[in-house]
Amino acid sequence: MSHYNPYLTYNQIQVETSDQKKLILMVYDAATRFCREARQAITSGNVQSKGAAIQKAYDAISELRKSLNMQQGKDVAQSLNKLYAFLGHQLTLANLNNDTEVLDSVITVLSDLRTTWVQVFEKEAAAVAD
Repeated sequence: MSHYNPYLTYNQIQVETSDQKKLILMVYDAATRFCREARQAITSGNVQSKGAAIQKAYDAISELRKSLNMQQGKDVAQSLNKLYAFLGHQLTLANLNNDTEVLDSVITVLSDLRTTWVQVFEKEAAAVAD
């Protein structure tokens, strides 16, 4: 029996109707949220929730890697690809070692990257408006 979940429906509509810039920010937000959930699960000793949250964070970062345009982005895309791979490795370490400090560092990097993207998008919008 299928249950209607309005939250999931809302999220699906958000994804389907968002532009690429907004989607990138949404993925960063999701990855950060899942890292925080994993951190909370480690603190509370909930191994199952920790593993699920880390897997979701890993999947979100994998989506960011897939979205890279290696031909157009060249050096920046290659650097981001390496950074995303590193973050994935850090998530694996956090999962294996129940390490909240590693999760905190991943959260910091994701937050900093999101802030950078917001600045890039704002500069792009200002350049178009001129």
